[in-house]
Amino acid sequence: MKRALKLVALISLFLGIGFGLPREQLKPGVAQVKVRPNIVFVLTDDQMPGTEQRMSALQNNIVSEGVRFSNTVSTYPLCCPGRATIQRGQYAHNTKIYGNSLPLGGWAKFRNRGEHRSTMATWLDSRSYQTGLFGKYMNNYRDRAIPPGWDRWYGWNGPKEGWSSVNDQGREKPLVKQEADTLVAREARAFLDNRLSDRAPVFAFVNFGAMHDPYYYSKVDDRKFRGVGVPRTRAFNEDDVSDKNASIRHLTRLSDGQISDLDSQYRKGLRSLERVDRFIADASDILRRHREMDNTYFVFYTDNGAHFGQHRLRHGKLQPYEEDINFPLIVRGPGIPHGAVRQGLIGNHDIAPTLADMGNAPTPDFVDGRSFLSLAKGNVSTWPRTAVLSEREPNLEPPPRWEALRMKDYKYIRFENNEKEFYNLGADPIEIHSKPETLDDATRNYWERRLNDLHRCQRAGCRAAENAPLLPPPASAQIGGTQ
Repeated sequence: MKRALKLVALISLFLGIGFGLPREQLKPGVAQVKVRPNIVFVLTDDQMPGTEQRMSALQNNIVSEGVRFSNTVSTYPLCCPGRATIQRGQYAHNTKIYGNSLPLGGWAKFRNRGEHRSTMATWLDSRSYQTGLFGKYMNNYRDRAIPPGWDRWYGWNGPKEGWSSVNDQGREKPLVKQEADTLVAREARAFLDNRLSDRAPVFAFVNFGAMHDPYYYSKVDDRKFRGVGVPRTRAFNEDDVSDKNASIRHLTRLSDGQISDLDSQYRKGLRSLERVDRFIADASDILRRHREMDNTYFVFYTDNGAHFGQHRLRHGKLQPYEEDINFPLIVRGPGIPHGAVRQGLIGNHDIAPTLADMGNAPTPDFVDGRSFLSLAKGNVSTWPRTAVLSEREPNLEPPPRWEALRMKDYKYIRFENNEKEFYNLGADPIEIHSKPETLDDATRNYWERRLNDLHRCQRAGCRAAENAPLLPPPASAQIGGTQ
């Protein structure tokens, strides 16, 4: 199908009608600019918020020349559910992908539900994008078959994280885990270098294992970040967790040995990100060499965040706190202002429809999220969304382990044992003081209803539920005594 589309496009070029370009623009002997932009999407694994500031190429090439979304919500902070949501634009309660392996989730469930047949790859493929996936795809992807929509396929297909073998265009090859990210970068660079000279635009989805433990990194980075440790905010090894839920209240403070181990892991994680950063530098150089940098959307994100000692928790994810659910999404590209910060709420379910919007591709009716491209460009004066749902479902039985109503300045969390936590993020961004008792009954009951509405929402109904007023009418003058 793709070859046929390209043949039609070539014939159109010779006939002088092109890809919708005016006839006078198609002059013999003059190179034609791509009508649609390229898209490069770099996704890391389990990256702790704040570590992106240590990535110099990312900062210099993308952050300083793009937009950072400071309120980006992971709707389910676990690898496979996050990747399903990123590809499909749906909340986890609609993909039904709640885990990394059966019966909760994993590639087999994603495939058996037929969800691989309609993703951001197939949508962009329908617009004649040259598509390529590199690295981690879905947890426990073990197939030799290539999912629909992908022209170039270099997908890890070993068990669990997948980095012990790779499906390279239908041929399975063993991988040395230590070098898996290096090979991802190499193959993605080659794809960009080879395909950017073609008239059709490029979509490269580049997935790295960094900074997932055990933090594989190159030997050349062994001496970097010496003496660096986990940032010592008041949330780190928190003094008083009596305001937290039962799963945290019983935790003792971290020992010196545990803290030393966390610092060591954190340093290794930073070193593992160096290979990602070098790829960003190389990809930027390739785009500039092909004179395509200004015609390319470059997107950077992680599949979920991670915590390192905050609230007495050791290293991990799957918690409703900011370290796990609020990693900044970064976008550079045509029409995007340089060095801007957007505080409007977006979620990882918005990524797929936004990439489709970048490529002028249609999105199916099942999509829950929305494009934030106009927000990124600064073309909208208001952003109607007041809340995004984040959730965790551990056993396929209601209620979920927890559900969080993440608002711009507030967070309301409901746990399966009916405990509640409430944070004023404007005054307490590291979530030291949970004060649910300060909420008036009207606000508490209203937010409970909003959680219920979001948990069962679908399609356009999700967007309506997210846009509901922040407070119940008549709105309270102030939320609690949380200042």
